[in-house]
Amino acid sequence: MQEPALVHCKSGADRAGFAAGLFLLSQGGTAADALRQLSLRFGHVRQSKTGVLDAFFLWYQRDGEGRKPFIDWVKEDYDEAVLKQTFHAHGLASFINDRVLMRE
Repeated sequence: MQEPALVHCKSGADRAGFAAGLFLLSQGGTAADALRQLSLRFGHVRQSKTGVLDAFFLWYQRDGEGRKPFIDWVKEDYDEAVLKQTFHAHGLASFINDRVLMRE
């Protein structure tokens, strides 16, 4: 992708932030850089179901960063089923995010 790039989703808080974080990691950025793209400042609520995106970056930060390039970690170590099993959203935050704010 050529820079500058514009990434947007319906609310601009979750998928756009995740895509921006992936881009940063693919360009040699850190998980901390990626996590800054998922922020309450942008409307991202990490305690809701969308917090699974934070969990993904945190998992890489903990288990892969500094040991393995991001794309290799995704190909060789990342397991979607494990992420889904280990991430638990806060019910109230998910209710507010999904029903009150009407975000997905």
